[in-house]
Amino acid sequence: MNARSCLAALLLVHSCAALAHSLDEEALADLTARPSIGLYKAYAEFKMARYDSARSIWQALAGKGVAEAWFHLGILAEDGLGEARDARAALAHYLRGAEAGSTKAQYRLGLLYLEGGLVAPDREQARYWLAVAAANGDDEAARRLDALRREARSR
Repeated sequence: MNARSCLAALLLVHSCAALAHSLDEEALADLTARPSIGLYKAYAEFKMARYDSARSIWQALAGKGVAEAWFHLGILAEDGLGEARDARAALAHYLRGAEAGSTKAQYRLGLLYLEGGLVAPDREQARYWLAVAAANGDDEAARRLDALRREARSR
């Protein structure tokens, strides 16, 4: 990255930081126009326990088809962060994210089906979602899938 690119990135991040507490329609439009910056900003809000702001940004990004936003909305719903815990909503968010290409959501679904909790354990679904995540480059999903295969062979 050259000096000009670094300066542009710093200015962009600074302008997003100025939006911290004024997430009106214009601010959301600016963040959704640059999804990577929007995801970064929402995550910063999340880490500062500003769950309503994070949710607003992730909802706007999800509305624009950003798969990772669905995953993060699932986390908020599953853990009850800034909202009541809602297993059904969490599962629906993870599924939308997974189907839209979020490797994190694909891996999370694989774990949920493997371990149960939000859903009844289902080894077939676990294998499917872990395989999808692994095919998309998730190394941990590949390790879990391999362990499932070894376990099945040893039976």
